[in-house]
Amino acid sequence: MADKVWKGKRVTDLEGLLVDRLAEATGRERWSVFLDLDDILDHIAADADRRLAFQATHPVRGQ
Repeated sequence: MADKVWKGKRVTDLEGLLVDRLAEATGRERWSVFLDLDDILDHIAADADRRLAFQATHPVRGQ
C-alpha cells in the first residue's frame, strides 16, 4: 500500500484490510481508524505528482 499511496493511488481493498488490522490492534472503532488513516493517506498522496516528477529526473540505470 505504501508504494501505491506514494504514487497518489488509493486501493480500497488494501486500505480496508489495514483499517481492520489497526482497529483490532488498537481497540478503536473501525470508522475512527478509517477517518484518521484517510486523512494521512490523502496528505501523502497529495504530493505524489511532485515526487514522481522528481523521480523521473533521476532515472535508475543498470550497470
